[in-house]
Amino acid sequence: MLIGCGLSAVPVRVNKMLALTKKTDYALIALSYLAKRVEGVMSARELATASRVPLPILTNILKALARAGMVVGERGSAGGYCLAKPAESISLHELITAIEGPVHFVQCVSAGPDAHRNPCELQSCCSIRQPAHRIHDRLKEFLESVTLAELVDDPTVSVGLHLVHREPVPLRQTPVREFVR
Repeated sequence: MLIGCGLSAVPVRVNKMLALTKKTDYALIALSYLAKRVEGVMSARELATASRVPLPILTNILKALARAGMVVGERGSAGGYCLAKPAESISLHELITAIEGPVHFVQCVSAGPDAHRNPCELQSCCSIRQPAHRIHDRLKEFLESVTLAELVDDPTVSVGLHLVHREPVPLRQTPVREFVR
């Protein structure tokens, strides 16, 4: 797909949807198991078995989560991993950033020391730059507001083999004739 303004056209890669990688899925699953752990640590092997996440991938994920300060690893035969802070203080944004890198809705919202090195070629004539920045800010704000505790405590969320069921809420019994007038 080509997007152009003025006389030049710039080829742009089009993704079918905004999606996170499987590594983020695995990280969320691992953190949910650790959050549900009442006491002690859980070894990487035990966590891989319980969550069915491949051990080599899981160890890399746990290292990234440890570097980001979300988990703490204890070495030794009785070692393992546990949350470094309460599940209420781990945001979805923090998790995604630790595994995927910074969240960018569009290229021109790049932040940090490298933002000036890779500016968007369309910046000078882009008609959606400001709305896209507002959407990016709202997306980031939303991801920062969702915590690991919310995801783990939600009775509609299932983790591994431990399915949590909630009684269905009965539908309102309204006769059809009330809707058709």
